[in-house]
Amino acid sequence: MALHPLQAGFPGGAELLVVLFVFGLFAVVPLVAAFLTYRDANRRGSSHALAWAAGAFFGGVVVWVLYFVVRDEVGPGLRPGQAPESDV
Repeated sequence: MALHPLQAGFPGGAELLVVLFVFGLFAVVPLVAAFLTYRDANRRGSSHALAWAAGAFFGGVVVWVLYFVVRDEVGPGLRPGQAPESDV
């Protein structure tokens, strides 16, 4: 009895797909969080936006919560197209 191409499977089978999916999830979520943190800190005028992004990528949930708590101290939130206020 010959196997059809869809019945033959591939090395690793479904387990490999699950491992790749979980690995992708653990790589994509921190990358997106780091990007969003960098963009927000940059829009708030932080000179440490890159450090916040690196912390968000490598620090995980702890840094995400920390940034959410202190982000108002980083700078004022600006909407796209809105000019920052001057201290004159």
